[in-house]
Amino acid sequence: MRPGILLIRPDQHSDPLELALRDLGYPVYQQAVIKIAPLAVDAQSIDDWCSTHWHGVVVISPNAARIFAKQLGEQSWPEAVNYYTVGSGTCEVLMPFCQKPITYPAAGYTSEHLLALPELQDLAAQKWLLITGKNGRSLLPETLSERGAAVTIAEVYERQPNLEDLPKAEPLWRDNVEYIMVSSVEQLRLFFENISAATKLWTQRVQWVVPDGRVANQLLQFDVPKEHIHGAKNATPAALTHTLQLIRESQAMTASNSEEKTTAPATSTTGSSKSVRSTANPKASNKRNWFASFLIFILLLCVLVLAAGGYWLWQQQQVLANQTTSQLTSIQERLQLAEQEEPAQRSSDVQQELAAMREDIQQQLDEQFANERQARERGLQRIDNLRQDSMASLQTATDQNARQITRVNEELRASNARQSSHWHLLEAFDLVSAAIQRLNFEYNRNAALTLLGQAESLLAETNPDAYQQVIRQLQSDIQMIEELPEVNTQEIGLRLQRMQPAVRSLPLAPGFTLTTTDEEQDISTDVSNWRENLARAWESFSSDLVKVQRHDGVPMRLDNDQRALIVSRIELQLQIAQQAALNHHGDYYRNTIDEALHHIDEFFDVEHRDVMQLRAELNALRDLPIEPDYPTGLLSHAMLRDRVDSIRNSGNGG
Repeated sequence: MRPGILLIRPDQHSDPLELALRDLGYPVYQQAVIKIAPLAVDAQSIDDWCSTHWHGVVVISPNAARIFAKQLGEQSWPEAVNYYTVGSGTCEVLMPFCQKPITYPAAGYTSEHLLALPELQDLAAQKWLLITGKNGRSLLPETLSERGAAVTIAEVYERQPNLEDLPKAEPLWRDNVEYIMVSSVEQLRLFFENISAATKLWTQRVQWVVPDGRVANQLLQFDVPKEHIHGAKNATPAALTHTLQLIRESQAMTASNSEEKTTAPATSTTGSSKSVRSTANPKASNKRNWFASFLIFILLLCVLVLAAGGYWLWQQQQVLANQTTSQLTSIQERLQLAEQEEPAQRSSDVQQELAAMREDIQQQLDEQFANERQARERGLQRIDNLRQDSMASLQTATDQNARQITRVNEELRASNARQSSHWHLLEAFDLVSAAIQRLNFEYNRNAALTLLGQAESLLAETNPDAYQQVIRQLQSDIQMIEELPEVNTQEIGLRLQRMQPAVRSLPLAPGFTLTTTDEEQDISTDVSNWRENLARAWESFSSDLVKVQRHDGVPMRLDNDQRALIVSRIELQLQIAQQAALNHHGDYYRNTIDEALHHIDEFFDVEHRDVMQLRAELNALRDLPIEPDYPTGLLSHAMLRDRVDSIRNSGNGG
């Protein structure tokens, strides 16, 4: 699991830095040591700011842009030759509000780099508006005034300390956090002035990711070691996350090198142990099947060995019996020959010799039979011992299997219990995911707000204490979406539909005239009208011929069919624009309106009042935005996703 990150920033709507860190898989612990509170600005001041034409307007921070836009209400932003911001983050927030060109320093996102721009060097007799917070840095207004500008400061918000929950969160940081991110000197000072001595010692051991410059220098004054301070290029989320990734890669390479140096002699042993561990972790059923097959094979092998040994002993007994029989036969033959050849007095000696030989043979047979019986008994004992060992091993494997099945069942029941106890969290995550889809694919803000409200109500009714942070972020996301401008494409489509019949009554341009043809008169059947009939026949014949005439300075003639074709073409383009507006297709919408305006300019009298009114209305509709700038992600969705992943990982034992 990745190490935790302490993010010292005020609560913001969908903070892009927190979203970026959560997308990279880092647990984020946000701590707001200040809170942004809007200041009450009288209407007269806002009117003065909006009615004055400024040479330059400087917006200090994203909070200044959001709060000033909310204070303006329906009024337009102040007119200025150019707008300026300190960095790209403020520019991204400001652009949808003012919709004007914005300049920010590319070399670095600080007030010093902004003042270094060439167009800010000579400001004599110029009027500048500075939109900022209360008690901000005085470098920017003082320097602009020194260069000759008349600076008006619009303080629209103030920073208030927010330190109530700081002591309660300190133990959580010390146990889980390895990195700290902060981009403001004021917040850094408040943080160090209000933490305990134990936490101050802890801050000297963790890694700090901060922008280069003032924040890094301030950390050195708080006795943070220089090697624990990592400076980013600027305070943007991209720069901070990039610096964090570089730190992680450097630490991974250092740990790998040290491990290679310290564990080189034990590489073979570690490898063998890893192979043993890797082979000892198959599925339980495969393990039991293999072990049982191995025991059966051992038993069969023992039986075969004993059978072969018994067969060999039987053969040896047969050989010995044959040898004994042959010896007895030989002795009897010798006795018979001795009885025939020797006298009767030696028969007693022969009988004694034969009795001694018989006793020796019988003794050898008894000893051999006893040895064979002992060997057979030892073999049977070994088989019985092996059988008992096999039965004990099987019983042990069975007991282990039973315990493993019991443990798996308990984990399954615990997982089901956790899933059932957190069903409301999973349902809230699905509702927020559906709300994001409604925003980005259907542009349906009301449906998204309804889904977010349902998710908030579900968590608030279930366990408001445990999900207090998520509920608060859901409320912030709902407020942020409600503040976004709503695009009424239905009204645009109705206006385009009402304009279509008006095209039919537009007058043609002076360069075009409309020809009218009378119905052909029938040729009279009266003989006395032969002169008129002849003239009509000749006129009908000559009208079918191809005529080539010069039209220098003569208006081009259009018949009714050609005029109807032009009008239907313009009506079709207006219908396409209507459908494009309803489906939020901005390119199709503007292109079709441009084509309709081109045809109107080419064929109709642009000086006529009706034509001028239609063109003005089309131009006004063309400039309306039909693609709302809704957010592609919500911070509440990221927070719920982290909790859902934690539940699933704990259920899987990971």
